[in-house]
Amino acid sequence: MDSPSQSSAIGHGVLLVIFNLGVLLTGESGIGKSSLALELIRRGHHLIADDTPIFHREGSTKLIGSCPYILQDFLAVPGLGVINIRAIYGDQAIIDHHPLDFVIRLIPNKYIEPLTRSLGQWEQLGIKMTELTLPLAGNIPQATMIETAVQDYQLRLKNYDALLELQKRQNKSI
Repeated sequence: MDSPSQSSAIGHGVLLVIFNLGVLLTGESGIGKSSLALELIRRGHHLIADDTPIFHREGSTKLIGSCPYILQDFLAVPGLGVINIRAIYGDQAIIDHHPLDFVIRLIPNKYIEPLTRSLGQWEQLGIKMTELTLPLAGNIPQATMIETAVQDYQLRLKNYDALLELQKRQNKSI
């Protein structure tokens, strides 16, 4: 997929595969998406596209993300410039295309109540995806926050919600 058509669109952010889920890291320019992606790749996750992923609609509920050929394998990291992920980390660090499952919008650090999640929806080509707004807190490694958010989302897909579990336990103890 080298150019968008009526059934495809260009997104903004870094598209990765984390724990077998297609995850788009999005947010303002300069928020740290590429640096965070580099750390996630170093931890064994996979890059699909940096900066301009292409999304192709497949059916009525699925978006497939890929990278424009000219940008494939490259990641632009502040301070390092453009690096070739495949050349540094090998073929296993790159995936050509993958369904998009989850969107994480990175925002500057701000207080969010610990017992709440900032979940919303992200839409592309008429298909809605769950979007988590995640403040980049300085006291927790950012890659750990992303990995944990993805794992928590996987549990939610299996109808497990930690907050509901906590509330059930509290109600039983009252």
